[in-house]
Amino acid sequence: MKINFDFSGRTVLVVGAASGIGRATAVACAEANAKVIALDVNAAELATLQHPQLETMLLNIADSQAVNQVIAQCMKKYGQIDAAILTSAIQKRTPIDQLSDEEWQSHLDVNLSGIFYLLRALFPIMKAQKSGSIVAFTSGLASNGWPGAAAYATTKAGIVGLVKSAAHELRPFGVRINAVSPGLVLTPVFLESASVDELAMYERSLGLSKPEEVVPTLMYLISDAGQTISGNVVERRLIPRVEGFS
Repeated sequence: MKINFDFSGRTVLVVGAASGIGRATAVACAEANAKVIALDVNAAELATLQHPQLETMLLNIADSQAVNQVIAQCMKKYGQIDAAILTSAIQKRTPIDQLSDEEWQSHLDVNLSGIFYLLRALFPIMKAQKSGSIVAFTSGLASNGWPGAAAYATTKAGIVGLVKSAAHELRPFGVRINAVSPGLVLTPVFLESASVDELAMYERSLGLSKPEEVVPTLMYLISDAGQTISGNVVERRLIPRVEGFS
């Protein structure tokens, strides 16, 4: 069975589009005929993202004024934002008793405050349109934790509360928002934070997904097929591997 999405006439904002899930999603939405605005702080990687349906723009989401300015630019050019997929995140593994104020704050600034700034800028647009869909990202570490991941896990737990509260505020306007917990995905953020032993353990047990494998879930949530889904945490879980079976 083959699933096709057609986003003709739609404008999709993808934040964190230079790599990983964001990059795969930006390309897939462009291939589905959406006008895609791809945002990221990484200028070098963003410059390699090219498609006739896609425009790239630099943005540091930890800067609230920059967020407001870029979203305003997008609206001036495109006149609408039908969907927003907010993938940006940082993760550095540091034990709590060695975690500096600066490192703790940087996780809050990007992973939580940055997403809040984007939602605050997008709310008036989508409320006025009386339509739209937003996807933000949480993590299994939000509920399970992990050694050295306190800062990351805390911000991802905060995303759940933010999304669920936002869903209540947006529902009267016909706007949807959900959080996705993508599972173990081979993104730069994950690969740069996990140890070699940890990666090997996951590969033997749960298995690891490619960014492209997350994309269909995201496209479903922002499509008309997902129009009754809001305020949910959608978890992607691979079936654990059993010894002797692949």
